[in-house]
Amino acid sequence: MSLVKIQDAGGATLNARDVGGFIQPHFPMSETELKDLFKNMPNYKFRDDDVMLLTFPKTGTNWLYEILKMILNRSSEYTEDVKMETMMESRLVADIDTVKSPRIMNTHNPYQYLPIKGLQEKQIKTVLCLRNPKDYTVSHYNHMRSIKLYEYDGKWCDWLPICMDGKLEYGKYTDYLKGFENAIKQGVGFPLHVMYFEDLKSNGLEELDKLLKFLEIDLDTALRKDIIHKCGFDQMVNKNWDATNFMFHEETEFNTKGFMRKGSVGNWKTWFTVAQNEAFDKQWNSEMEGYNMFKFRYA
Repeated sequence: MSLVKIQDAGGATLNARDVGGFIQPHFPMSETELKDLFKNMPNYKFRDDDVMLLTFPKTGTNWLYEILKMILNRSSEYTEDVKMETMMESRLVADIDTVKSPRIMNTHNPYQYLPIKGLQEKQIKTVLCLRNPKDYTVSHYNHMRSIKLYEYDGKWCDWLPICMDGKLEYGKYTDYLKGFENAIKQGVGFPLHVMYFEDLKSNGLEELDKLLKFLEIDLDTALRKDIIHKCGFDQMVNKNWDATNFMFHEETEFNTKGFMRKGSVGNWKTWFTVAQNEAFDKQWNSEMEGYNMFKFRYA
């Protein structure tokens, strides 16, 4: 359960935590607290009205959290709540248990580290949101550059190789996806709804309706439209993100915008060189051979 320095291809380092062969962000808690948290997460006791949000880093967590919060509150008003309050790997159980219901539990952890027993026993409605891997990669790089906990200032060309090799927090995106595909084929044993960042971006109302049907919640047309409007990127940056700003460099442009940077589809094209794109595709296709459940759009 130790602090580790991960070195990129150019020699720059970033902070992370090794929790026993698995890398997590360097969250501000003691080694003992983190050890107990990671050990006990599989046995977490849910409430009947909890909703679970599953995402790999930078694949739509804050966006879906806000949409879900508005749905459960039957209101398009922003709240002071942020996903960090119920992020299972970043807060002590005692702290999460003080959050009032209905809660939106969330984690970036791979399938094998989820509290499966609790999800199954309580039949927790669970939403899995996915994003195309190239936009995820660009977003994650910029995220690490802006969060002061990482203390990272490396270059994109040096960061990309360690991301592709799975040396960063939560491991490889390919492993994450394969874990879920295997579990879904075998039957997860709890209600699961899969969403895509790109579909939500291009067909917000349609995707919201699918989500509402899954949650068995009815909202009138005006409120549904208002939720999509208020959760658009240009509006979301206006939310008060003070609860997360402790994580950001004071000088970064993201300090007043929380975790919001661009929220776009296809931005990867301005970052990947032709050679980088070809290398990424070759490795991705090789690692995902035989797995075809999840379909991504790249523009």
